[in-house]
Amino acid sequence: MLSSRIYLSRSAFSHNIALFRKLIGPKTKFTAIIKSNAYGHGLLATASIALDAGADYLGVNSLEEALSIRRVFTKATILIMGSIPDLKERKESLADENFWVMVSRIEEIEILSKLSPTPKIHLKVDTGMSRLGIPTSDAEVLAKEIFEKKLPLSGIATHFASTEDFTEHSYSMLQLGRFQDTIDTFAKHGFIDLICHCASSASAMLFSEARMDLVRVGISLYGLWPSLETKLSLSLMKKDVGMLKPALSWKTQIQHIQNLNQGTFIGYGSTYKTTHDTKLAVVPVGYYEGLDRKLSNHGYMLVHGERAKILGRICMNMTMLDITHIPDAKLGDDVVILGKSGNEMISADDHAAWTGTINYEVVTKILSSFPRIIED
Repeated sequence: MLSSRIYLSRSAFSHNIALFRKLIGPKTKFTAIIKSNAYGHGLLATASIALDAGADYLGVNSLEEALSIRRVFTKATILIMGSIPDLKERKESLADENFWVMVSRIEEIEILSKLSPTPKIHLKVDTGMSRLGIPTSDAEVLAKEIFEKKLPLSGIATHFASTEDFTEHSYSMLQLGRFQDTIDTFAKHGFIDLICHCASSASAMLFSEARMDLVRVGISLYGLWPSLETKLSLSLMKKDVGMLKPALSWKTQIQHIQNLNQGTFIGYGSTYKTTHDTKLAVVPVGYYEGLDRKLSNHGYMLVHGERAKILGRICMNMTMLDITHIPDAKLGDDVVILGKSGNEMISADDHAAWTGTINYEVVTKILSSFPRIIED
């Protein structure tokens, strides 16, 4: 028996995609971002669900992810957003007309342009993220050079740096203005039919002018909010995009039960001492499996619809729970790490709040080897 099962709700994915479809309208395409093992939800399982639910394109970070998808989904259009190390040596793997490859340098365009079939090349523009992309100050020179060399260019893209972090969006608007100026510069040099895109989950929700030709929806595809600030911004702007539905549940089982006397230490470092006679459950999940060690002594799991507090330090492969108040709990019973049990729910946002991180990290680091089980 595996120590964990990860369940994916097909209906939740379909619901979340439908929300964005309604928001963006019929002319804007929907790209399901499934990079990094689909934010912990399982690359191939999520690809299948997203395509069935009507996603137009799939977005990944790496060539390796793209090739894994291609082996199963032979005709899917895949946007590769991250840089590709050793591009010259690996270029033949990109000879696929349904690969859309984002690049940051003209040398990459020159390499890819020689492939047959040629992938669709999208130029990344750095409008204020200071990560990948050409500086906007180089747009004029680069547009002229690409045109004169007759190099192929299918799209142009950028990424917002701080939309999720503030309810005041002047920096995002500055970036959007820089991006539009760059689009205009390329149009002036003959690139008038480029696929233009810049919006991820938060900016797709907030800014209609940022939706352009496609949106790249990651975290909210999985039913998670980009941030509290995004919710607040929508409220301040009097916009209602509807409720997202979390798509993932993480479950394990009680592996061992023992009764401890008052005054007994629990776990490494003896960081917890019982203040009363305690019924303790052990579950086979720890920080190797993706449970944040900072949940030690103050996180919870769900047993029989009740919250069971984590006692002591989370171990590499085990965690101890207080089930004193759950008298019917027994060996083999389900334990919910993320998801619902009875009337209680523990979310990725709860874990993020308890550990001082973001919901993205909570789900992304769940051990990839656990099976992802698709439910309706």
